[in-house]
Amino acid sequence: RKRWPMASRVCSWAMAAALLVGCASSDDSGGAEGVPEAPLIEMVMPMAPSGLHVTWKNMTTDCDAVEGERMTATAPWTVVFSVPGSVDNKHDGPITGLVEHTYRVRCQKGDHYSAYSNQKSGTPQ
Repeated sequence: RKRWPMASRVCSWAMAAALLVGCASSDDSGGAEGVPEAPLIEMVMPMAPSGLHVTWKNMTTDCDAVEGERMTATAPWTVVFSVPGSVDNKHDGPITGLVEHTYRVRCQKGDHYSAYSNQKSGTPQ
């Protein structure tokens, strides 16, 4: 029995898959129709005397702005900052009370907004 024809078919499929992967776009235009990719929050750190420092990674490097929102158990999501798209951190304060605050951010590029990032929380000191 010859097994070469099956092996060549497997190799053909593998080569076709490799070509498709190799043709993927490598620009920073984001997802479908120019929608930017969501940033990734890395840390929310308490800062003295009363604030929280939020850091994130911009997954789309050419955002026009990054918008940050905050919520607590008793307050809905509210925009608390907007910074230039090249910025990757923001000090939010003063914040009073020992209440946990949760953050999310998103990238704005032109008229498009990314999905919201992951969420991270912190409690001011």
